[in-house]
Amino acid sequence: MTRTIFIKNQRYKLDAADLIQSGGEGMVFGLESTAVKLYHHPTPNHQAKLQHWFAKKWQLPANVLAPCATVQNKRGQIIGLQMARLPAHAQPIKRLSQPHFWQQHALRARQIVPLLQQLHQTLNRLHQLQIVVGDLNDTNIFFTLPDQNGIQPFWIDVDSYQFGSFPCPVAMLAFLDPMLYHVTNFSKRPYFTPLTDWYAFAVLLVKSLLQVHPYGGVHRQHKTIQARASAGISLFNSSVTLPPNARPPETLSDDLLHYLDGIFTRGERRPFPLQLLQRYAQSLRRCPHCGLDFPANRRGCPACRHPVPAPTPPANSTQPRIILRVNGFIEAVFGQPNGRLLIIYRQGEQVRLVRAGIGGTLSDEPLFSGKPGYRFGTFTLPNGHDFLVVNPPHRPQLLLLDIHATQPRQMALLETAMFKEAAVFATSPHHLYRISGGWIMRGTVKQGSYLEEPIGTAHRAQTQLFGDPHSDRIAGFHRIFAQHQFFTISPNGTERPLPVTQPPNSHLTQAALIFAPNQIGVVQQLVANGQAQTNVQTFNHQTQWQQSWDLCADDWEAAVHQFPFIQQSFPQPLTPSDKLHFHRAGWLIQQTQQLVFIQAIF
Repeated sequence: MTRTIFIKNQRYKLDAADLIQSGGEGMVFGLESTAVKLYHHPTPNHQAKLQHWFAKKWQLPANVLAPCATVQNKRGQIIGLQMARLPAHAQPIKRLSQPHFWQQHALRARQIVPLLQQLHQTLNRLHQLQIVVGDLNDTNIFFTLPDQNGIQPFWIDVDSYQFGSFPCPVAMLAFLDPMLYHVTNFSKRPYFTPLTDWYAFAVLLVKSLLQVHPYGGVHRQHKTIQARASAGISLFNSSVTLPPNARPPETLSDDLLHYLDGIFTRGERRPFPLQLLQRYAQSLRRCPHCGLDFPANRRGCPACRHPVPAPTPPANSTQPRIILRVNGFIEAVFGQPNGRLLIIYRQGEQVRLVRAGIGGTLSDEPLFSGKPGYRFGTFTLPNGHDFLVVNPPHRPQLLLLDIHATQPRQMALLETAMFKEAAVFATSPHHLYRISGGWIMRGTVKQGSYLEEPIGTAHRAQTQLFGDPHSDRIAGFHRIFAQHQFFTISPNGTERPLPVTQPPNSHLTQAALIFAPNQIGVVQQLVANGQAQTNVQTFNHQTQWQQSWDLCADDWEAAVHQFPFIQQSFPQPLTPSDKLHFHRAGWLIQQTQQLVFIQAIF
């Protein structure tokens, strides 16, 4: 299945393997070192807006990935645009609202403030050119992680910006100025202004530095972001209970807090003063105990001064027990068929392997040294011989290590397909799964050799896999242009489709498959009419639909990590970044620096 396009009278062919992302307005494909956006339904307005854009010949900052050429069909009609391509490994800035992401990459506020300063400078330059972003949100700004070149931001979806008489046709509710809540159709005329952009920038700043929306947390009377925004009840209001993983507002400087309180409580609208960020960056010092950056004029660390009280255990429950505490970051936890645990954690640049039981640690040994970003899997033979799969960051190689002996030994070096810049592989209790030559391969070790067999077909660069830790089952999806086909393959190799539904006029931005002992869950991040939400659907092993529920967009992390305790209470308070692992004696709670066991909840 291919699409033929023309750029500057040059013919190109695109196929499904070139697809990068599909959204509500169009599909984005990779084309050599550039990207191409094809509209689902090209209109005369698309053509007129692009022609106006190229007539202006604006000199834009290099990090604004703007249209550079029109894309036409064989009849010469404009059906899309060509633009610069995002650098490999760029991350949506939404990741900065996730504490787990900060911990995994050892990020600090003093590294992120320069990123916000660069965003401020770019936004100010766009406004000088009479360009308004309009739909400024945390999914259309990307960044690269700090390296020798610093931290770099990138702006995408530039064709939706508002300029001249051409409106920005979409808006994400979480970043929309409440003064525009009355607008039902943003494509009718230009509604956005530079001040609405600065409002969205302030939302982005709060989410990035405090890991909570300005109207996040819980209020007894006003339950939604819209209700809270309309009433001016922000996170700075004493009647709001903040999420346990949010950073204290005092992490910010007093002048930043004063400005933000004016925006979100008193309804003030003015450009964001760049000097607030400059002074904040100069004031930061690091807490020697928890590592948090905070203003030097604070009498103490805001996080350490506000410890979370230890929860009172519910009646008739067993007190949680800490199995492992590390001076580092727990990367992965795997349960073995015999009930033992394999735990991978990072200490600086050293990666270590811990063997443990629910009673505590059995051994703790170094594996190798490397930068953050490695991914892992494990499988075990029926005789208890176990193997570790190691995948380097953003590379297709899979290193298979025999870890049963005293010293890890290389068994095989494999390659697999990539999907969205990440290697596609999964493990189950007894197998490793990867993609090779258009096939989904299932492998294990027999008589000292690694052997594989094909169990299903894959689409080139468009298939993703997920392993069931409870049985030798996998699930996944094929992305074919804008469509996602979900499936599962049973332990005996039978492939069945998962009948996942999607609301009309919505598009899927990300998906994950998760497992409970007798269930398969499909978690979808959906966007419809500018509003994002997390949808969860569950199926039994015969792929029969069981139930579905909708959650807030920010519940994505909790839905993936804490299935099946999404709609039912867990005996212990959980933060969204806490990962639950089923154990035959109970549940394990994987946290950043410790692994906790709680006795059976059945």
